[in-house]
Amino acid sequence: MAKKKVDLKEKDEVEDLDDDLFDDEDIESHYPDVGKSKPDSLKKPSSDLAEDTQALDEEEFLDEDFTIMETEPEITYKYLNLIINRGVTENDYSLKVEGQSHGLLNIFVKHLLNIEGVNTAAYKVTQIDPPELFIRLEKGYKIKDILHKGIDSLRNEISEVQKAFKKVS
Repeated sequence: MAKKKVDLKEKDEVEDLDDDLFDDEDIESHYPDVGKSKPDSLKKPSSDLAEDTQALDEEEFLDEDFTIMETEPEITYKYLNLIINRGVTENDYSLKVEGQSHGLLNIFVKHLLNIEGVNTAAYKVTQIDPPELFIRLEKGYKIKDILHKGIDSLRNEISEVQKAFKKVS
């Protein structure tokens, strides 16, 4: 690559600019002065003032009535929005579960697979559609009965876990 030759006139102009830039101005520092003296806000208050504030704090503390109420947290239930559709055959079902994710569906599928009459259970979660649960039943079983058994099984496991946590805490 070829280099441009610098004329002596251009070189002198650049040097003149460097010299004149900060000659006339005083540059003020924006950094705080780091000396041995502390600002007024960090200085210790006098002992008289400290005793007065300490006495006031104790009086205010004693005057206030504190009532610690140990109440049980209010139980709120969240109902699932389920849309049940028949699948390809009369024993296939797809359930759209709004507002849930892998957590509930994963454990629910495990419980469904342990129930008699469930041939296949799986789910898929996408970012576009609500999570979908697929169930294939054996002939002669009803989807509502299977779902109720799965929910009861899940409730039993949750209550066992709650009891275990209460024993630990």
